[in-house]
Amino acid sequence: MISKILIANRGEISSRVAKTCRDLGIRSVAVYSDADAGLPFVGHADQAVRIGPAAVADSYLDAEAILDAAKRTGADAVHPGYGFLAENADFAQAVVDAGLTWIGPTPEAMRQMGDKSNARHLAKKAGVPTVPGFSGRDPSDEVLLKKAKGIGFPLMVKASAGGGGRGMRLVTREEDLPEALKSARREAEGAFGDGHLLLEKAIMRPRHIEVQVFGDSHGNVIHLGERECSIQRRHQKILEEAPSPAVDQDLRDELGEAAVQLASAIGYVGAGTCEFLLGDDDEFYFLEMNTRLQVEHPVTELITELDLVALQIKVANGEPLELEQEEVFLGGHSIEARLYAEDPNRDYLPSTGPLHRMDYGWPGTTTVPGVRIDTGYASGTAVSPHYDAMIAKLIVWGEDRAQALAKLARLLEEAWVPGIVTNLPLLREISRHEAWLEGDLHTGFLTEHGMPSPPPLDPVTGILGALALGHAERRGASVYGGHVPAGWRPWGPAEQRESFSVFGEEHAVTWTADGDELTAHIGDESHAITVGARDGDRLTVIRDGVRSQWRVCRVSPGKHDNLGDGDTVYVHTGEIESMAIVVPRFPAPAGAEAEPGSCVAPTPGTVVAVHVSVGDEVTEGQALIALEAMKMEQTLAAPEAGTVAEVRVVVGDAVDGGQLLVRIEPAEG
Repeated sequence: MISKILIANRGEISSRVAKTCRDLGIRSVAVYSDADAGLPFVGHADQAVRIGPAAVADSYLDAEAILDAAKRTGADAVHPGYGFLAENADFAQAVVDAGLTWIGPTPEAMRQMGDKSNARHLAKKAGVPTVPGFSGRDPSDEVLLKKAKGIGFPLMVKASAGGGGRGMRLVTREEDLPEALKSARREAEGAFGDGHLLLEKAIMRPRHIEVQVFGDSHGNVIHLGERECSIQRRHQKILEEAPSPAVDQDLRDELGEAAVQLASAIGYVGAGTCEFLLGDDDEFYFLEMNTRLQVEHPVTELITELDLVALQIKVANGEPLELEQEEVFLGGHSIEARLYAEDPNRDYLPSTGPLHRMDYGWPGTTTVPGVRIDTGYASGTAVSPHYDAMIAKLIVWGEDRAQALAKLARLLEEAWVPGIVTNLPLLREISRHEAWLEGDLHTGFLTEHGMPSPPPLDPVTGILGALALGHAERRGASVYGGHVPAGWRPWGPAEQRESFSVFGEEHAVTWTADGDELTAHIGDESHAITVGARDGDRLTVIRDGVRSQWRVCRVSPGKHDNLGDGDTVYVHTGEIESMAIVVPRFPAPAGAEAEPGSCVAPTPGTVVAVHVSVGDEVTEGQALIALEAMKMEQTLAAPEAGTVAEVRVVVGDAVDGGQLLVRIEPAEG
């Protein structure tokens, strides 16, 4: 029987597995890179072992280092979590060969289903409908270009190995296919070490439905219902729910039967997910099978009242499933929102930096019935550019979908993660949208509804919050032995002058304080608030006669990402989120501005392609550099036409945000 499990992963899934280990009386071992040494998951396990530097190739993808950690700690089993080596059959085999228990499907099943081309073939053989396409083994670009014409456009280019939207491109025109193949192949090789690609006919306006299956070593296979995962951005899931609002019991039985049929055909053992596209006509097509636990598994746990990690461990122990299909319980409705470190003001590029606070609003949120937070971070930790951009999963359960929707909307409104830029504005926007509330979902949901919209900017609230916090901090301060309050003048309250930079625009403000009442003049407008009691980050404020608790925190220079030379005050009123940077009276000298024609890195990352050389003539918008940050590849284009004067990086270089990569001499005229 398993007595100690090494968790070959990081962040929230490492913490998640460690919790179940404690519940089952099993000891656990965490592994961590140098970049993660201070994160909470390291301490959530009974033991922890450093496995290398920040780069994933030298740490979380280093199979030898992970197996050595298992040997040193006496672990007798390995749980791979998801991502990294979770679907790597060679790693699974190495675990087995080392005499350890692999908590997952057999290496052979992983090989069969981990390759999308082979998985499509097996699905067809098992009688499961598949999307029309081409999945020949190791096809060249020439073959793919030829086959694409027969399939027709639009079509999807997909990495044959792996998932999570990596190596996936939607191509609507034939002339765009060659570049899409190169980009997808490069991303697939970087993410999975396998550049094999396949083509699929693009099904327009489909729902993305997945079915959770479980098998044991005694030949039993069941399903645990479906999950709706249609809300996606860049092929990355954002919101998931169970059950799907589009699936009735008859369709659920059909989907479940297809998933079980496929899993049974390969003798599947452990947790797995069969993914399908569902059309408006209720016809469904097999996409792929994920041979691991999914990121969104908590929504299934909440509606089935099962611990899926515990089930994985029991099955790995050789125990039979103690649950027949007709005994599977599906109760209520659950929704998961993924909180990502992404910048809405820069086309949702990954953002990095310290998390000054991680506050989900309701005191004791994790103990509120029907609310669960899974995260690998805590206040005071930092998000690095080396790994996935997900910070936390905000999960709710309700007796029905309407109740779950209301809980999620409230949780998203209350959530506050000052210091780093996140996708919270997008999540809030979706949670209020009529189509989302009605369950009218498909994978093109965001595009169809013009989302994401620019995040709401409220400079006045940011400035008032900064003034209120400053007043609360000064309150009680005195001069002359405590007999005269600070700021007192014989002729009454003194008028103060300050400047604040809010969302890139500077505001001159004059204000006065009469006791706890502040009056501020911002531009041509006058605003009054009353500052009440302060308890940590929570400050009672009366504005326009309405009393509420604001959350405010001050961050000094040097502890945040290029936000200015003065203190930054973050403000959340419960309805509005804002910030204000205090402009110093004597600011530091400004740095030199970027030269004309400069191509700089918008975020820290790794150079994966250099498309130009010194002396090349380029046009405005031409691709210069491909940069990968947090598993996402972005192409940096020429800001103007001209001649390449400098190329300061090569493939493999790690770069900082704002670093000059390519300099172009502008064309004359």
